[in-house]
Amino acid sequence: MNETTINNIHIGKNMAVFVGQFNDNISHKHYALQISVGSEKFEITDERNNQKSYAICFINSTIKHQFKSDETALIILINPISSIGHHLYKKYRNSQITRLNEGFEQLTVIFDDYLKSSHDFKNLTNNIHRFFLDFKCQCELENHFEDERIFKAIKYLELNIDRIVSLSEIAGICFLSETRFLHLFKEKTNLNFRRYQLWNKLIKSLPYLKSHSITETAFQFGFTDSSHYSRTFKETFGLSPKFLSSLK
Repeated sequence: MNETTINNIHIGKNMAVFVGQFNDNISHKHYALQISVGSEKFEITDERNNQKSYAICFINSTIKHQFKSDETALIILINPISSIGHHLYKKYRNSQITRLNEGFEQLTVIFDDYLKSSHDFKNLTNNIHRFFLDFKCQCELENHFEDERIFKAIKYLELNIDRIVSLSEIAGICFLSETRFLHLFKEKTNLNFRRYQLWNKLIKSLPYLKSHSITETAFQFGFTDSSHYSRTFKETFGLSPKFLSSLK
C-alpha cells in the first residue's frame, strides 16, 4: 500500500481498516490476513507475477502480493491470532489468494453503501466491526480450534490485549512448559507466538506515534531503533509508519 494515497484509516486491537486508491504500491507481504473489497474490480499480482482481477478477495498471512486499484478500495487487515483470524486461517489455510463469495457478500454491500451515501468513515468501520462480530459468534460455534489449550490461550490473549502477555504467563495458563506451548501454538495456528507479541506492541504504540517521532516511539515501546520499528510495522501492516506520523 502506498501511504500517500490513503484517504481514511482506522486501527483497532485486532483489525485495521483502510479506504483509498492503492494504484502504485510495490510487491510486499505482511503478517496480517487481508480482505480487499473494490468499488470496481482491482488487480492482484502474486509472487510468480500472475495477475488476476477481483471484486473481493482474501490474501493469507505472509503471502507476497501487489495490490492495484485505480478506483477507491477497502482493505481490511486482521490479526491472525484472534478468534476471527484463526477461523479465517482454518477456512482458507490451503489458499494463498482466493476470491471471496459465500458469507462475505455483506462486506460489498457495506462498502457500496459507504460510497453511495455520505462517506461516513466512522459508520463504515462500525458496520464492518458488526459484520465480523456476527462472523465471530458463528465461527465460535464450530469446533475448529482442534486443541482446547490453544483455544483457551487465544481467548486469554484477546481478553488481555491491553498489555503484553509474557511467554511464561500464557504457558502457565495452559499448564504447559514454555517450549511445549511454543511448539503447540505454532502447530495449531501456523503462526509464531512472538509475532503476536509484536502485533500487540505495535497496536499499543499507535496513539503515541501520532504525537511523537518514529525514533521516540521505537524507544518508548522497546524496539531496538527506528529501523527495527519501521521494518516490523511494515511487515505487520504492509506500509510504513510514516503515514501515521504524518497525520499529526
